[in-house]
Amino acid sequence: MTILILGGLYFGLLFAFGLFTPFNFWTARQDIKNGKIQIVEIGEMPLNFEQKQKMANFYGFDFYLFGCNETTDLINGIEYYNKKMVNHLENKYGIGWWAKFQSQLNSIDNKTTHQITIDDIKGKWYLNKWTMYHTLYFSDTNVFMDNHIDSVFYNIYSLHIDTLILQDNNLKIKYKNRIIAISKDTLIIRSFGNGADTLCYSRTKREWKNE
Repeated sequence: MTILILGGLYFGLLFAFGLFTPFNFWTARQDIKNGKIQIVEIGEMPLNFEQKQKMANFYGFDFYLFGCNETTDLINGIEYYNKKMVNHLENKYGIGWWAKFQSQLNSIDNKTTHQITIDDIKGKWYLNKWTMYHTLYFSDTNVFMDNHIDSVFYNIYSLHIDTLILQDNNLKIKYKNRIIAISKDTLIIRSFGNGADTLCYSRTKREWKNE
């Protein structure tokens, strides 16, 4: 019993600190030692990523985009990894430097993106192709998805600037998909859910294309 308890505690700590993932406080120490200074971000590449990268490079580090398919242990590991990196940078540039740098990043965001609202996206959208997620219906809190096998799924969703965030019933984030463009009749998403294709939806239902 003691072995089981200690073993469970051991693996629990590994999970909590993300020690089974490529990013944790230990790998951060090694990267700093090797001169590889970076901040890891989860999500799709934003339109203003090049500007942010140039600003980061000015201070001698990079942003590294990991993608959207994160797990709890990976999120935990990245949190400790980034904390170690920020501490290193603040030792170099002074306490409070990171907060000032983030305010500079926010000023870039405000210039290049705008907050997409529920009113912008609410209602039905048609892909007009007989494929995965061929119809999306957004209510105030949920998005319902028809797919090519005539099944309906749904997720809780929220919007953060230009990103659609899909969550399960426990409010755990499942996917983050960037909205490239949205207008009165058009919705363009860089992938949806775990897909890889850029999808263009319309408010108008047209004849199916079997693709």
